[in-house]
Amino acid sequence: MEQYTDTKFHDRENITVAPDTHVIQASTKLGIITLEEAALPNVQMLVADRWKAILKDTEYVPIDIHTPMWLWSRGKFKIEL
Repeated sequence: MEQYTDTKFHDRENITVAPDTHVIQASTKLGIITLEEAALPNVQMLVADRWKAILKDTEYVPIDIHTPMWLWSRGKFKIEL
């Protein structure tokens, strides 16, 4: 968000990844959640919590991974890991 506007957030660490369909699919592909977990009704909260835990004590915050995960999924995972 800061990249596209002149807004500066002082608490970016409190903005979760937006766990939409693409982020959920990418998280599943990366093993952050299982296929079974992806089918749960609370999958959005599960994905947000997992990314928060994974990125804790790193230079990144959850919202930082949203765009790469979204683009990777939207691109049908053409880039292999």
